[in-house]
Amino acid sequence: MAPTEKRKSSELSEGDASSLAAKKSRGAQSETSESITDAVTHLHNLLQTKEKELNEREADFDRRVKTFEANHPSIGGDNDVMQLNVGGVTNIAVLRSTLTQFEDSMLAAKFSGRWDDSMEKDSDGRIFIDQDPESFMILITYLRMRMNNQMKEIPNTHRPTPTYQFCTMLEYYNLIPGIYPQNWLHPLPPNPSNVANPLRRVETFTREEIAYGIVKLSSKVADEYTTVVHPHIGMSTPEVNEFTVEFDQGTCGAVGWLYCDDHGRDTVAVKGQNLSTFAKPIAYSLFMNVAERKLFGQNGVLAQNMRLNYHDSMTKITCQRSEKKNNAYPPTREFSIEVADNERVTINMPDGETTSKYGSSIRVLPMICFSGSVTVSGLKYAINELSRTGTKGQYKE
Repeated sequence: MAPTEKRKSSELSEGDASSLAAKKSRGAQSETSESITDAVTHLHNLLQTKEKELNEREADFDRRVKTFEANHPSIGGDNDVMQLNVGGVTNIAVLRSTLTQFEDSMLAAKFSGRWDDSMEKDSDGRIFIDQDPESFMILITYLRMRMNNQMKEIPNTHRPTPTYQFCTMLEYYNLIPGIYPQNWLHPLPPNPSNVANPLRRVETFTREEIAYGIVKLSSKVADEYTTVVHPHIGMSTPEVNEFTVEFDQGTCGAVGWLYCDDHGRDTVAVKGQNLSTFAKPIAYSLFMNVAERKLFGQNGVLAQNMRLNYHDSMTKITCQRSEKKNNAYPPTREFSIEVADNERVTINMPDGETTSKYGSSIRVLPMICFSGSVTVSGLKYAINELSRTGTKGQYKE
């Protein structure tokens, strides 16, 4: 064969090979594309199936609830007088409306009227309450005081002093959010222009209870930051061990644990009316800066470039504090912050109780800095650290 013909034959062979390789590549790509399409279709069908199952379960649950309510009607009236035997020691009479003030509590459900016939009774027909009589009477006294208050808002100084025995009873009845509601305060310095009450705070935010145990905090002035702390003043409320903050879409700020005194005076919290305050580490503090997507500890940045975007979606952050780890002074605790879709960050810090120049204790308190609106829920209190006896449930002057 002539050299020219050999070259042409070789070129044809190479062209055929290249064409065949291209066909195989297109075929492989097609198969891959079909596999992805099949997988997506499978996942879509699976999702629809699960959604259908969920809807059927919800419909079945709704039917069961309606059937239950039909078979157990709430026949109790607000003016019914309930005869109670508390602990086998104290017999009292109380209006049903007094016991059912907090509709989402177990106490309200118990005395709704649905269960009157099935509740335990003594030989005289009184409903038996298996609780400590002193603790239960403190609760009844508070509920009656609240019924007499038209605004239904009792000052912190007139709430029962939290003790372990009293608060464990409240937990059983799901009454903690009612007796000790969220108490976020604006830590501005005393207002010197108010001669009559120089300690009165200048509030720059509003509070609204949108559900039992859930409040919405909103800035009064657009584009201005507000810093609030949850105090522990004079043992009128238990200390907070856990809380969850959900920043509305477009709301920016910071949240976490801040070292300040019970009133937020003479500390960095007073200056924390600008987000730049929380753009650097603060002693004995742990907080998340939503704008910078950084989590600051007392000695530096603990995490950064966290997965969140407050411009396009809500941001949910949970803050936790452990019980005391030792009896040393100051005691050490484990503090943590968990941002949705991110890893939980935990550090150990002393939770001191030194004294400020105002005479109040300085400790690590829950803190929120925001411009816009945030929703706060899931408060859990340090009940295990409360005294069992002492000034048990007495009202503080």
